[in-house]
Formats: sequence, structure tokens, C-alpha cells
Amino acid sequence: MSENPDKKTLRVAMVLDTYDDARNGAVISTQRFTRLLREEGHKVFIVSTGTEEPDKVILKEFYPPVSMIKRIMQRMKFIFAWPDTKKLKDTFNQVDIIHSHFTFILGYKAIRIAKKLNKPIVSTFHVQAEQIANNVGLTNPWIIKLIYKIFISLFYNKSDLVICPSQFAADEIKRYGCTAPTVIISNGVTNDYQDKHLEKYKRFTILTVGRNATEKRQEFLIKAVAQSKYKSQIDIQIIGDGPKRQELTELADKLLPQQVEFNYLPTQQVIEYYNKANLYVHCAAVEVECMTATEAMACGLPILIAESDLSATKQFALNKDFLFKTVEELTAKIDYLFEHPQALEDAKIGYLKKVEQYRIENSYKKLVETYKSLQ
Repeated sequence: MSENPDKKTLRVAMVLDTYDDARNGAVISTQRFTRLLREEGHKVFIVSTGTEEPDKVILKEFYPPVSMIKRIMQRMKFIFAWPDTKKLKDTFNQVDIIHSHFTFILGYKAIRIAKKLNKPIVSTFHVQAEQIANNVGLTNPWIIKLIYKIFISLFYNKSDLVICPSQFAADEIKRYGCTAPTVIISNGVTNDYQDKHLEKYKRFTILTVGRNATEKRQEFLIKAVAQSKYKSQIDIQIIGDGPKRQELTELADKLLPQQVEFNYLPTQQVIEYYNKANLYVHCAAVEVECMTATEAMACGLPILIAESDLSATKQFALNKDFLFKTVEELTAKIDYLFEHPQALEDAKIGYLKKVEQYRIENSYKKLVETYKSLQ
């Protein structure tokens, strides 16, 4: 009897610079999909930096020789991997699919070797050029276009297929010249994130989760609450770390002394915060999807989302009442929800329903189908 092709075991190499202790969405998403693939009996090699573990190929770490960039990367817990040609070839010869996650030196080398070995190469559009440019203080439009030109020509257009976490991401990469086939696969949210019906904090608490980085704009939230007529009754929880932590701390001490708490927590510990807060606010101007938004939704936490031309996150808003563009709009919407607790309860129901389409089981099934289509 011939083997059922739907049950064929996949052999995949996940290629990414950082894997072990990173807090960025690309790494967390890769860790989750890797776990699911292995649980289903598929063979997955991790090609990255970090500590030794089974089926992991360890590469040397390095930082660029620029102290400012090194400091930023360290605060974001990201490090580059130096490609080892022999290790890459040996690993790629054992797999059916090579999946590259970052558009850096390792990804470039992985694509070149995959092509020489005639192996299918998949890339994921995890990082927008604006994220890279903003974090090193470069915002000139021609620099953004140059970065995208490099991404497209050296990585995405040399891939057999590009995975995009959202329709926005697919549209954006095509706008900059990607001609390779694309498929939309959400990063998905795991079943760990759910409404646990925990008692809320005693004071009205607004939560935001993400790197303390330029494009995340957590200062919007601090300023908005500081302008609220209920500011003395509102607390803010900011979970994350990054190069703007000190600046944000100073702003909070100035505008909302003793009302803003900063934490940096493992992913699983954040679930309690999602469940105990009253409202989630996402201020980022640049996002290809936003995993924290789906996590908040899955925990039944209503979300106010920044409406930006460079962000996909607005796709999650229930309606325009949950979108804002300015600090003043955010203040007004926070005040309204503070005054109308029933509106928060109604939004909770709506978001719990909406998040079902983003469950990781759906994304995993689509990922496996995508891999098999390239064999």
C-alpha cells in the first residue's frame, strides 16, 4: 500500500539568527510552529545561535562593529548569526524545505546554498524596513526604499514562496516589487491565551505589551492617560524592554507618577496580565500583524488600536470606535470606555468571537499545506 501523501513526514530547516531567549514575534512564532511540527512527527532542524539542544545547529554570534547598534540589539535580545557554509550544506542536505526568517547575512547565505542544492526555500516577511530604520534613527523615505530594494532583490524574489502574516504585509511587499508567490498565514494565537475569568485589578488598568522601541510609541498611551479627566483613577502596565525604556520611564514619572508599572516577563506570565486588565491599547505605527493583539483578544481583553498606514493591526478592531490616530482621540476613547463599562463587556464578547479565525491550529494547517505544495 502506498503512503498517504497527506501523512508524509516533513523535514524542515528553520533558519534564523536568534532563537533561544528572544522576545520578538518572529522568534516566538517560529518556536510555536516548530513545537507543533515536532508534535506531529515532523523533523525540524533549528539553524541559529544559542545553546546546544537536539536537532539544533549552532552558529557563531556577532554584533556589527557599531556600539550604538550593538546596544540596541542587546536591549532587544537579538544577535546576528554568522553563516557556516559546511554546517548549512550538511543540514540542508537532510531536509526537504528550508525556511528562512530574517533578511540578514544568515538568510542571504541560506538562500544561496538552497538554490545550489535545488532545495525549496521559503521566506517569511517578519520585519518591515521601517522597523530597522526607526530603531537606528533613520527615517528618510529613500532609506526605507533602499532597505526594501535590498530585501526584495536579495531575499524575497530569490525565494520560492514568501509567507506574509497579514493581507497588509502581502500588499506592502508587493508594493515594493516582490514578484515571488506569496501566501498569507497569520502567526496565530495558542490556546494558552484564553479568558480565565480572573478578578480585575482594583483600579482601572490599561495594558500594553511590546518592545520599548520607537515604532511602538508607548508614549502615546502615557500622554493620553495624562490628559484624561479620569487620570487619577487609571493605572498603566507596560510589559516589554528596549532602547526607549529610560525615556518612557522618565515620561511616566513626570506625567503619571506612581501610576505606570514597567515589567519584562516571559511570554507565559503575561497571560495573567491580559486577564486582569480592563483595556489593551496598541499604539504601534509599524506592524506586519501584531501577536500581542491576538493574545489580548483571546483573553477577552478589549483593544484600542492605532490606525496607521504602516500597520496591519487595525485589521483586528471591531469597528472604527476602537481605532485612533492621535493622542487626543485615544484620550477620548479611553474616557468613553471608562464611563461605559457595558461597552467594554460588549467588546469583550466581540473580540473573543473575532479571534477564533486567528487560532494557531488554522495557521499550522496552512503552513504544512504550503510546505507540501513545494515538494
